[in-house]
Amino acid sequence: MPDGTKIKEFTLRNKHGIIIKILNFGGIITSLMIPDKNGITDDIVLGYDHFEPYIMNPPYFGSIIGRVANRISNSSFTINGETFNINSRFNGYALHGGIEGFDKKVWESKPYIIDGEQGVELNYFSPDGEEGFPGNLNVRVIYRLNDNNEFFTEYFATTDKATHVNLTNHSYFNLSGKDTIHDHELLILSDKIIETDNNYLPTGKYINIKGSPFDFIKMHAIGNRINETVVGYDHTYVFNKLDNELSPAAKIYDPNSERVMEVFTTYPSMQFYTANYIDDIKGKDGKTYKNHEAFCLETQMLPDAANHSEFPTSLLSPDDFYSHVTVLRFGIAK
Repeated sequence: MPDGTKIKEFTLRNKHGIIIKILNFGGIITSLMIPDKNGITDDIVLGYDHFEPYIMNPPYFGSIIGRVANRISNSSFTINGETFNINSRFNGYALHGGIEGFDKKVWESKPYIIDGEQGVELNYFSPDGEEGFPGNLNVRVIYRLNDNNEFFTEYFATTDKATHVNLTNHSYFNLSGKDTIHDHELLILSDKIIETDNNYLPTGKYINIKGSPFDFIKMHAIGNRINETVVGYDHTYVFNKLDNELSPAAKIYDPNSERVMEVFTTYPSMQFYTANYIDDIKGKDGKTYKNHEAFCLETQMLPDAANHSEFPTSLLSPDDFYSHVTVLRFGIAK
């Protein structure tokens, strides 16, 4: 780091050839190597060749996002009559935890190893008032990989004062290595998205998406109707499931490599984003990334839940324990 702090990179491996690399800076997943139908291993996440670009990292490649992922309208919320203003570089909303969210922090880190699994445990203490959020927040994230080709991300948090928490990971995936994900086939087990305004801020209403360009309840190519959206997909899909129930959420298939990625989560929603604003970013192997060259499936609480009482709450009190998990399962189409 510019101040001399040394950063660690951890490597996880399983017996099927999956290799995952993770920084203790921002909890960033820098590489995710997965074999294809021919046993050839490729890196399926976007990022940089060297550490320095990750310090700024405007697209949040691979990062842990917090305290609150997604948008907070008016860069503020009220708890028990007290208003808290969140740091922001945008007009009208705060994004992904403020100006310096958890993606810009150095986390305490150590190996997390149990039978048949390799993992990393990351811990971060967020002091009261950081980026404008109330409460001293203790956060723990565990990444772990098993020999069933399942990659777990477990999120935990406690606070000494009521605050809002919404943690996710912002990895950008491309299962093929090609310059577009339009031919990736996607299934999302949701029949509704959140209605938003021009700043992608929720109005508080849900939209039934059956038969629309946003309907992925039956698997089909992302590119089939992407031109019917404004710039691509950047929408919150809401699941019909019990609170904190680990359930299937999505499945994506690349017909070129025949790689498959399945998503399971305890979260009530997921942001599907088709990398609409990464044009001309210099990435790995000297490559210049283009829009729609990757996708994100960010499992999370509903955006701006801090200002929408009709949404499942993101409020964490001192008596509560924040606990969520998302699982990515990798395989080859049969």
